[in-house]
Amino acid sequence: MFVPLLSGCATIDIRGHEVEPEQLAKVEIGVTTKDQVRKMLGTPSSVSPFGNSTWYYMFEITERRAFFSPSVLNSNITRIEFDAQNRVSSLDSVTEKDKQVVSHVTRQEPTAGHSFGVLEQIFGNVGRFNGKDPDK
Repeated sequence: MFVPLLSGCATIDIRGHEVEPEQLAKVEIGVTTKDQVRKMLGTPSSVSPFGNSTWYYMFEITERRAFFSPSVLNSNITRIEFDAQNRVSSLDSVTEKDKQVVSHVTRQEPTAGHSFGVLEQIFGNVGRFNGKDPDK
């Protein structure tokens, strides 16, 4: 009874610019220039911060059901690199199937110093302030 109620609360969110395979097939390595790529595919979603030689076209469709975390339905990142003459030197696409899960490190490194207890944190500032304005 509860599950059918939640199925109607789904929202689809589309973000970015999807590069169609037909459009990508028109891009020729060593021939197509930056201006031609911009005319064919549009403005990139992101540009490499180091120089201006790599463009990224990012696209993602997510679905959120009620209060649950969103799930990715479709995702694609197209990377286009340019050479010194502003011609395409390489291009590739990464889809949802190509992604890898990276696990986070959970260990904690000890630090030097004093660890404050609960009472020290609560009453630690009592008496430290004398009421005088330091700017006057």
